[in-house]
Amino acid sequence: MKNFAAAYALLVFWTSCERIIPFDPEDSDPVLVLYADLNPNLSLRAHLSRSVGILDQGDPQRISDAIVWIEDSAGLALDTLTPDPLEDGYYRSPLKPSAGQGYTVKASWPELPVVSGFARPMALSGDFRMDSIGFSPGTGMFVTPHLIYRVSIDDDGVPGFYQLEFYEDQNDTAFGQQVIYAGTDDPLVSQPVFGGNFGGDISFDNALFLGQNRELVVRVYKYSLTSPTKMKVYKVDEATARYRRSFENAQNSGGPFTQPVPIYSNVQGGLGLVGGVGHLWIRP
Repeated sequence: MKNFAAAYALLVFWTSCERIIPFDPEDSDPVLVLYADLNPNLSLRAHLSRSVGILDQGDPQRISDAIVWIEDSAGLALDTLTPDPLEDGYYRSPLKPSAGQGYTVKASWPELPVVSGFARPMALSGDFRMDSIGFSPGTGMFVTPHLIYRVSIDDDGVPGFYQLEFYEDQNDTAFGQQVIYAGTDDPLVSQPVFGGNFGGDISFDNALFLGQNRELVVRVYKYSLTSPTKMKVYKVDEATARYRRSFENAQNSGGPFTQPVPIYSNVQGGLGLVGGVGHLWIRP
């Protein structure tokens, strides 16, 4: 459907002209829903499904027999993604996109129009640091013991949004690991970038220190103050931030009788998100 509440489809699964998808209950034509994060640290992965309107019955249909490919900024096809034999709707390529370069991900399926989305992978090539500067025993129930770190962000001058996550230092993956709650009093972090309430991560816009270095003092609340800690730094583009913010708003919209919240999309011909992302692991 060209204009519909995509919230249900997007809840099931997981940058170019941008638009907001309005809700029109009378417009129920299905469209392809495409998702892909372009991250220079990871091989390319995309997901494709067929939308289901909010007034329709059933689940979104995962599409495993489409043609999905990636083009460079000149329109030259770089690779065709292969359907994942173990996960319906997922497509993979060994290609790792280069940071800062523009790419378009496209998908074609005989029953619906072709969809496409454009993004630039984000680089984190500066000097990022995480220095331990002490700990606090806490002052009671509402201020528990925590470690204190000075985090240094060396921005590359490309507009984007940072997200800091903290973990026990096991290996360079977040899979199967729990994010450790962290907080900061830095005025840069005045409200959650991605909507909702502050949780385990710290997120902020780089607009106030574009191309400069910024330091934040961060509190990390761990069960063990002596075990090693690591930090994962994400940087995402505006399209990804807008999608995540609208998705968070949709999840907290208040119930089935409230007005549907539009989900942000930058996919042409359909719905979804092709976003630019980058990440880096940092240890003290």
